[in-house]
Amino acid sequence: MSIKLIALDLDGTLLNSDKVITPRTLAAIKAAQAQGVAVTIATGRMFKGAEAFGQQFGANAPLICCNGGVVQDMGTDRPLFARYLEPAVVRRLLAFCQQHDWYVNWYIGNDILVDHYDEAFYAAYRTVPDMPFREVGTHYADYTQGVYQCVLRDLSGKVGEKTAILHQVFPNSVVAQQNTGCSADLTPLGVHKALGLSWLATSMELTPAEVMACGDGDNDLTMLEYAGTAVVPANGLPEAQARATYHAPSNDEDGIAQAIEDLVLHA
Repeated sequence: MSIKLIALDLDGTLLNSDKVITPRTLAAIKAAQAQGVAVTIATGRMFKGAEAFGQQFGANAPLICCNGGVVQDMGTDRPLFARYLEPAVVRRLLAFCQQHDWYVNWYIGNDILVDHYDEAFYAAYRTVPDMPFREVGTHYADYTQGVYQCVLRDLSGKVGEKTAILHQVFPNSVVAQQNTGCSADLTPLGVHKALGLSWLATSMELTPAEVMACGDGDNDLTMLEYAGTAVVPANGLPEAQARATYHAPSNDEDGIAQAIEDLVLHA
Protein backbone atom coordinates (compact mmCIF):
# COMPACT_ATOMS: atom_id res chain seq x y z
CA MET A 1 0.00 0.00 0.00
CA SER A 2 1.38 3.42 -0.95
CA ILE A 3 2.39 6.05 1.60
CA LYS A 4 -0.14 8.88 1.83
CA LEU A 5 0.96 10.67 5.02
CA ILE A 6 4.49 11.40 6.26
CA ALA A 7 5.00 12.55 9.87
CA LEU A 8 8.41 14.08 10.59
CA ASP A 9 10.03 14.57 13.97
CA LEU A 10 12.05 17.78 14.08
CA ASP A 11 15.15 17.67 16.28
CA GLY A 12 17.56 14.92 15.28
CA THR A 13 15.41 13.88 12.32
CA LEU A 14 14.14 16.53 9.89
CA LEU A 15 16.55 19.16 11.24
CA ASN A 16 20.30 18.77 10.99
CA SER A 17 22.64 19.71 13.83
CA ASP A 18 22.37 23.39 12.83
CA LYS A 19 18.58 23.14 13.35
CA VAL A 20 17.78 23.72 9.69
CA ILE A 21 16.05 21.78 6.89
CA THR A 22 18.54 21.20 4.09
CA PRO A 23 17.77 22.10 0.44
CA ARG A 24 17.80 18.42 -0.58
CA THR A 25 15.30 17.55 2.13
CA LEU A 26 13.03 20.45 1.20
CA ALA A 27 13.12 19.35 -2.45
CA ALA A 28 12.24 15.76 -1.53
CA ILE A 29 9.30 16.86 0.64
CA LYS A 30 7.92 19.14 -2.05
CA ALA A 31 8.26 16.39 -4.65
CA ALA A 32 6.31 14.02 -2.41
CA GLN A 33 3.62 16.65 -1.91
CA ALA A 34 3.43 17.13 -5.68
CA GLN A 35 2.57 13.43 -5.89
CA GLY A 36 -0.34 13.92 -3.49
CA VAL A 37 1.37 12.87 -0.26
CA ALA A 38 0.49 14.81 2.89
CA VAL A 39 3.56 15.83 4.90
CA THR A 40 3.43 17.12 8.46
CA ILE A 41 5.50 17.51 11.61
CA ALA A 42 5.26 15.39 14.77
CA THR A 43 7.28 17.02 17.52
CA GLY A 44 7.62 17.61 21.23
CA ARG A 45 7.83 21.32 20.49
CA MET A 46 4.85 23.60 20.96
CA PHE A 47 2.75 24.73 18.01
CA LYS A 48 4.51 28.01 17.18
CA GLY A 49 7.90 26.29 17.28
CA ALA A 50 6.66 23.64 14.86
CA GLU A 51 4.75 26.03 12.61
CA ALA A 52 7.91 27.95 11.72
CA PHE A 53 9.31 24.80 10.10
CA GLY A 54 6.00 23.67 8.64
CA GLN A 55 5.80 26.97 6.79
CA GLN A 56 9.16 26.27 5.16
CA PHE A 57 7.81 23.31 3.21
CA GLY A 58 4.12 24.19 3.24
CA ALA A 59 2.87 21.40 5.49
CA ASN A 60 -0.32 20.12 3.87
CA ALA A 61 -1.71 18.38 6.95
CA PRO A 62 -2.27 19.62 10.50
CA LEU A 63 0.82 19.70 12.75
CA ILE A 64 1.25 17.23 15.63
CA CYS A 65 2.81 19.07 18.58
CA CYS A 66 3.52 18.66 22.30
CA ASN A 67 4.33 14.97 21.84
CA GLY A 68 0.94 14.19 20.33
CA GLY A 69 -1.11 16.24 22.75
CA VAL A 70 -1.99 18.88 20.15
CA VAL A 71 -3.03 18.61 16.50
CA GLN A 72 -3.49 22.00 14.86
CA ASP A 73 -3.66 23.56 11.40
CA MET A 74 -1.06 26.17 10.53
CA GLY A 75 -2.32 29.74 10.65
CA THR A 76 -4.95 28.98 13.29
CA ASP A 77 -5.28 29.73 17.00
CA ARG A 78 -7.19 26.65 18.17
CA PRO A 79 -6.30 22.97 18.04
CA LEU A 80 -8.37 20.36 16.25
CA PHE A 81 -7.41 17.86 18.95
CA ALA A 82 -5.91 18.48 22.40
CA ARG A 83 -5.16 16.86 25.74
CA TYR A 84 -4.43 18.96 28.82
CA LEU A 85 -2.72 18.60 32.18
CA GLU A 86 -5.06 18.91 35.15
CA PRO A 87 -4.89 22.51 36.50
CA ALA A 88 -4.37 21.25 40.09
CA VAL A 89 -1.43 19.14 38.90
CA VAL A 90 0.07 22.12 37.07
CA ARG A 91 -0.23 24.33 40.16
CA ARG A 92 1.48 21.74 42.36
CA LEU A 93 4.15 21.05 39.75
CA LEU A 94 5.02 24.71 39.22
CA ALA A 95 5.08 25.34 42.98
CA PHE A 96 7.38 22.35 43.49
CA CYS A 97 9.77 23.57 40.81
CA GLN A 98 9.75 27.09 42.26
CA GLN A 99 10.53 25.76 45.75
CA HIS A 100 13.50 23.79 44.42
CA ASP A 101 14.69 26.55 42.08
CA TRP A 102 14.14 24.35 39.03
CA TYR A 103 13.59 26.12 35.72
CA VAL A 104 10.36 25.19 33.95
CA ASN A 105 8.21 26.60 31.17
CA TRP A 106 4.71 25.59 30.10
CA TYR A 107 2.43 25.96 27.09
CA ILE A 108 -1.05 27.49 26.96
CA GLY A 109 -2.54 28.08 23.53
CA ASN A 110 0.19 29.49 21.33
CA ASP A 111 2.18 30.98 24.24
CA ILE A 112 5.22 29.82 26.18
CA LEU A 113 4.87 30.83 29.81
CA VAL A 114 7.84 31.30 32.16
CA ASP A 115 8.33 32.94 35.51
CA HIS A 116 11.33 34.66 33.91
CA TYR A 117 12.91 34.33 30.47
CA ASP A 118 16.51 33.06 30.28
CA GLU A 119 17.87 32.76 26.75
CA ALA A 120 20.47 30.19 27.79
CA PHE A 121 17.79 27.52 28.12
CA TYR A 122 16.47 27.90 24.56
CA ALA A 123 19.38 27.15 22.25
CA ALA A 124 17.15 24.84 20.17
CA TYR A 125 14.97 27.86 19.30
CA ARG A 126 17.80 29.85 17.75
CA THR A 127 16.51 29.34 14.20
CA VAL A 128 12.89 30.17 15.10
CA PRO A 129 12.10 33.92 15.14
CA ASP A 130 9.74 35.68 17.54
CA MET A 131 8.88 32.84 19.87
CA PRO A 132 5.87 33.89 22.02
CA PHE A 133 7.27 34.01 25.57
CA ARG A 134 5.18 35.45 28.43
CA GLU A 135 6.86 36.21 31.74
CA VAL A 136 4.44 35.78 34.66
CA GLY A 137 6.81 36.06 37.63
CA THR A 138 5.35 34.86 40.92
CA HIS A 139 1.81 34.80 39.47
CA TYR A 140 2.34 31.40 37.82
CA ALA A 141 -0.62 29.92 39.73
CA ASP A 142 -2.95 32.13 37.69
CA TYR A 143 -1.89 30.36 34.49
CA THR A 144 -2.75 26.70 34.92
CA GLN A 145 -5.86 26.24 32.77
CA GLY A 146 -5.44 24.68 29.34
CA VAL A 147 -1.80 23.63 29.77
CA TYR A 148 -0.70 21.17 27.10
CA GLN A 149 2.76 20.47 28.44
CA CYS A 150 5.47 21.64 30.83
CA VAL A 151 9.17 21.50 30.07
CA LEU A 152 11.78 21.04 32.78
CA ARG A 153 15.17 22.50 31.84
CA ASP A 154 18.61 22.04 33.40
CA LEU A 155 21.90 22.94 31.72
CA SER A 156 23.93 20.87 34.19
CA GLY A 157 22.69 17.57 32.76
CA LYS A 158 20.63 16.55 35.80
CA VAL A 159 17.24 16.46 34.12
CA GLY A 160 17.04 12.68 34.47
CA GLU A 161 17.56 12.90 38.23
CA LYS A 162 14.92 15.59 38.53
CA THR A 163 12.30 13.78 36.46
CA ALA A 164 12.83 10.68 38.60
CA ILE A 165 11.97 12.81 41.63
CA LEU A 166 8.90 14.22 39.88
CA HIS A 167 7.64 10.73 39.08
CA GLN A 168 7.84 9.94 42.80
CA VAL A 169 6.19 13.17 43.92
CA PHE A 170 3.54 13.17 41.16
CA PRO A 171 2.75 9.49 40.50
CA ASN A 172 0.10 8.90 37.85
CA SER A 173 -0.04 12.64 37.11
CA VAL A 174 2.63 13.44 34.52
CA VAL A 175 4.95 11.54 32.21
CA ALA A 176 8.46 12.72 31.36
CA GLN A 177 9.59 12.11 27.79
CA GLN A 178 12.06 13.44 25.24
CA ASN A 179 14.87 13.63 27.77
CA THR A 180 17.61 15.50 25.89
CA GLY A 181 19.94 15.70 28.88
CA CYS A 182 19.16 19.40 29.33
CA SER A 183 15.36 19.27 29.04
CA ALA A 184 12.43 16.90 29.45
CA ASP A 185 8.80 17.28 28.42
CA LEU A 186 6.17 16.71 31.11
CA THR A 187 2.93 15.57 29.48
CA PRO A 188 -0.45 14.21 30.60
CA LEU A 189 -0.78 10.47 31.10
CA GLY A 190 -1.57 8.70 27.86
CA VAL A 191 -0.16 11.44 25.63
CA HIS A 192 2.38 10.32 23.06
CA LYS A 193 3.03 10.91 19.38
CA ALA A 194 1.04 7.86 18.28
CA LEU A 195 -2.03 9.40 19.93
CA GLY A 196 -1.87 12.55 17.81
CA LEU A 197 -0.74 10.71 14.68
CA SER A 198 -3.50 8.11 14.88
CA TRP A 199 -6.10 10.86 15.44
CA LEU A 200 -4.84 12.68 12.35
CA ALA A 201 -4.68 9.55 10.19
CA THR A 202 -8.20 8.55 11.21
CA SER A 203 -9.50 12.04 10.41
CA MET A 204 -7.91 11.67 6.95
CA GLU A 205 -9.42 8.18 6.57
CA LEU A 206 -5.99 6.59 6.37
CA THR A 207 -4.79 3.28 7.81
CA PRO A 208 -1.46 2.87 9.64
CA ALA A 209 -0.16 1.06 6.57
CA GLU A 210 -0.48 4.31 4.62
CA VAL A 211 1.53 6.31 7.19
CA MET A 212 5.30 6.87 7.28
CA ALA A 213 6.69 8.08 10.62
CA CYS A 214 10.24 9.41 10.95
CA GLY A 215 11.96 9.86 14.31
CA ASP A 216 15.08 9.33 16.35
CA GLY A 217 14.23 9.72 20.05
CA ASP A 218 12.44 8.16 22.99
CA ASN A 219 9.32 10.22 22.32
CA ASP A 220 9.14 8.81 18.78
CA LEU A 221 8.86 5.15 19.75
CA THR A 222 5.08 4.97 19.84
CA MET A 223 4.57 6.54 16.42
CA LEU A 224 7.30 4.34 14.93
CA GLU A 225 5.36 1.34 16.21
CA TYR A 226 2.05 2.74 14.92
CA ALA A 227 3.11 3.55 11.36
CA GLY A 228 3.38 0.98 8.61
CA THR A 229 6.68 2.55 7.56
CA ALA A 230 9.07 3.56 10.35
CA VAL A 231 12.14 5.59 9.34
CA VAL A 232 14.98 6.14 11.80
CA PRO A 233 18.17 8.09 10.97
CA ALA A 234 21.57 6.65 11.85
CA ASN A 235 21.84 9.01 14.85
CA GLY A 236 18.65 7.58 16.37
CA LEU A 237 18.54 5.88 19.76
CA PRO A 238 18.97 2.08 19.81
CA GLU A 239 15.35 1.72 20.94
CA ALA A 240 14.24 3.67 17.86
CA GLN A 241 16.54 1.70 15.56
CA ALA A 242 14.95 -1.51 16.83
CA ARG A 243 11.56 -0.30 15.58
CA ALA A 244 12.73 0.88 12.14
CA THR A 245 11.52 -0.63 8.90
CA TYR A 246 13.96 1.66 7.06
CA HIS A 247 17.35 2.77 8.40
CA ALA A 248 18.26 6.16 6.95
CA PRO A 249 21.56 8.06 6.94
CA SER A 250 21.95 10.52 9.82
CA ASN A 251 20.18 13.85 10.11
CA ASP A 252 23.45 15.50 9.02
CA GLU A 253 23.59 13.33 5.90
CA ASP A 254 20.15 14.13 4.44
CA GLY A 255 18.69 10.96 5.89
CA ILE A 256 15.06 12.06 5.56
CA ALA A 257 15.60 13.15 1.97
CA GLN A 258 17.07 9.73 1.20
CA ALA A 259 14.14 7.97 2.84
CA ILE A 260 11.54 9.99 0.93
CA GLU A 261 13.39 9.47 -2.33
CA ASP A 262 13.62 5.70 -1.81
CA LEU A 263 10.23 5.00 -0.24
CA VAL A 264 7.99 7.56 -1.96
CA LEU A 265 9.51 9.15 -5.04
CA HIS A 266 11.22 6.06 -6.50
CA ALA A 267 8.99 3.37 -5.03
